[in-house]
Amino acid sequence: MRFKPLTSFVIALSILLTILTGKVLLAQGIVTVQVDNRPPGISTRYIGAVEGNLNFDIKDLQDLGINTYRIYGGMSRWEAEDDDQVYGWPSITEIKANPNIINWTWWDTVMTNPPNSSDYWWSGKLGTTWQGNARTIFSTLKQANIKPILTIRNTDNSWNPSWALQLNPPRTAEDWNEWWEHVFATVYWLNVRNDYQVNDFQIHNEPDNREQGWGGTQADYFELVRVTKDAIDYVYKTYLPGRSYHIHAPVTVGESLWPLKVLQAIPTSFDSIDIHDYSSDIADYTQRVRSWMKATRHAESPIWLSEWGSYQNEYNSISFAINLIQNAIRASQAGNSYIYGSHVFSLYDWGRESQFEGLIGVEGKRRASYYALRMSIRALQGGRPTFSVSTNNPNLMAIATKDLADKFYLLVTNSGKESYTVNANLSTHMMIGTGTVWEFSSQVMDEVVGDLKLNQGHVSLKIPSKTAMLLQFKAKD
Repeated sequence: MRFKPLTSFVIALSILLTILTGKVLLAQGIVTVQVDNRPPGISTRYIGAVEGNLNFDIKDLQDLGINTYRIYGGMSRWEAEDDDQVYGWPSITEIKANPNIINWTWWDTVMTNPPNSSDYWWSGKLGTTWQGNARTIFSTLKQANIKPILTIRNTDNSWNPSWALQLNPPRTAEDWNEWWEHVFATVYWLNVRNDYQVNDFQIHNEPDNREQGWGGTQADYFELVRVTKDAIDYVYKTYLPGRSYHIHAPVTVGESLWPLKVLQAIPTSFDSIDIHDYSSDIADYTQRVRSWMKATRHAESPIWLSEWGSYQNEYNSISFAINLIQNAIRASQAGNSYIYGSHVFSLYDWGRESQFEGLIGVEGKRRASYYALRMSIRALQGGRPTFSVSTNNPNLMAIATKDLADKFYLLVTNSGKESYTVNANLSTHMMIGTGTVWEFSSQVMDEVVGDLKLNQGHVSLKIPSKTAMLLQFKAKD
């Protein structure tokens, strides 16, 4: 379609005025995205994923760019039978006097030569799970400098192992001996007998959700945290003096009130608040948890979101993938919605016919949300300075960051049904420079789609419906 001369003049003048003034001329469909120059915030320091039982391939983790990986440990995985076959023995006192009283042959074997040649033998059908051992997982993560977050639990979501049901929850001295020994042995094997740098421990998984295997009350959970902390603390103070560790609690479902109760009842038994949230806007619940923390010694403690994303097989939905990017932006925004570290559930599928699909499916097929998360990580990973971005269009969400190499990033999502021409104003940070543009959409899965040049700190681009774009600029020397 050809425009009449007057119409063409008006459009050209509108674009010029937008570039010069940064104001939005809505009549022409041009939206301004303004990057602020207020004191920066800090992006999420750790963005990672929960494991899945189909695979473990460091090339996937490195391509995605994650720097943390969540692993479900516990008795069902590494102590499916009592390691010494004598219930309640050895005692805590005996272990402290001589750690070699523990059956280390058991631990070396299960960590190196697991049943069915798979560290996931406990969670899937014979022959369908990843073939490899725990030693490989932890040594590979250490070499790649990826932080493991380890869940420690007595029974799992299938209420296994059966022998551990008698200590779910622990009540007697014998029960506590078994639990203290398991925690001690896990941490000692990982960090003293070996040096796998596993320093973050979650106490159980969703103890407020009985389907996940915790058989006790809330008060029982409080005591479990206290005793678990005691065992972990003993390992570090005795054998790893000066080395830091972190205990995460309560690792609960979204909208749970347990974080408030844990903050009130056992504030000295943990140092990291850990929650789950699968909602479309993770900021709401995070802000509520932060409000509970403010009146406690944990006012400035880190919040970990150790499960988010989807367990309802939505990862090939473009709309969901755009929302995943939006939640990553929310987690990196300054204020009460800020998340220190997070894990998307899950990286791989759980089982070939699993009800839980991950970012990566059978035979390594990567779903759409994999690429959406990869784009988010490229812009946000690592605790880099962030700058708020304003726009008057509710369908657009954006954030800006700067990395250690002084590269400037602008991540913008369009969740609406219309396309928009955007005038991005970066003039408070740079006036000239060249840029690279990545696109995520139903047509393009996080690929470079072009180059841009800044003109007096402004750049114009079109963002289609249900699309995210990442701009990376390097200022000219």
